[in-house]
Amino acid sequence: MKTLKSLVFREMKLTHKRLSIMLILYILIAVLMMLPLLMAGNMMMTESDSDSVFKLVLLCGAVTLTGGVLAGTNNGLQKADISSGWKRYSFVLPPTASQQAMSDLLVKLCRVMLFGLLTVLYTVICAVISGVWDYGLRRGWNQDIITSILNIYFLTVSLVMLVDTAYSYIMMFAKSAKELGRYSLIAFVGAGLIFHVFDIFPGKNTPEHSAEDGALISDAMMQRIIETVSSDRTMLLLLAAFAVLCAVFFLAMRRSHERREP
Repeated sequence: MKTLKSLVFREMKLTHKRLSIMLILYILIAVLMMLPLLMAGNMMMTESDSDSVFKLVLLCGAVTLTGGVLAGTNNGLQKADISSGWKRYSFVLPPTASQQAMSDLLVKLCRVMLFGLLTVLYTVICAVISGVWDYGLRRGWNQDIITSILNIYFLTVSLVMLVDTAYSYIMMFAKSAKELGRYSLIAFVGAGLIFHVFDIFPGKNTPEHSAEDGALISDAMMQRIIETVSSDRTMLLLLAAFAVLCAVFFLAMRRSHERREP
C-alpha cells in the first residue's frame, strides 16, 4: 500500500502543472458560458415550457464536453518518462507493473471524479441562476437534468479515454524521444483516417443534401435523443462501458510497465 501511495504521489506531483492548466481552461470556459445568464438574470418559466431541461442541457453542453475531454485525455506522464529516460530505469525498480498501472488508473479516476463534480456543480449553478431549478422542483425535472449532464459527461470521457488507451498502448513501443515522435505521428494519422472513414456526423453540407433542404434531424428523432440522454438505462450502460474501459486501460498500462530488455 505504501508503494502504491508513493506511485500515486509521484504521478500527481509530476502532472500537477498540467492539471492546473486544465482547471484554468475549464473555469474560463465555464465563466464565458455563464455570462449570458448572469447578464440576463432569471429566465421567465411558465407551466407550458416543457423544453426547460433540454435548453439547460444545451446551455451546459460545451462545459460538459470540455470537462469530459479534460478528464479522459492523456496526462503527459508517459511522454515525460520516456523523454527523461525514467521509463527505461523503471524496469529495474521494485514496484511491479500492476502497481504502476493501478497508480495510473487511480489518478485517472480522481481526475474523472474532479471534473465530474465540477460539471454537476456548474449545471446546478446555471439552473439556479436561470430559474430552471425551482421550476424543476415543482415538475420533478431536476433529476433528469443531472442525469442528462452525467450521461453526456461519461460518454465524452469514455470516447476520449478509449483514444488515450490506444495512444498509451502505442507509446509503449517507444524507447527514445525520437521513436516517441514517430509513433505519435502514426497514431495521429491513424485517428484522422478513422474519423474520415466514419464521418457520419449530422450537419455536414454536401451537394446531395444541404442545410437548405430542411432540418437534418426530425422532431421525432430529436425527441428520441432527448429521451435517450435523460434515461437512467443509458447511464447504466455508460457506466458499464466506462468500467470496461478502465479494465482495458489498466491492462494496457500494465503491459507498458512490464519489465523487458531496454
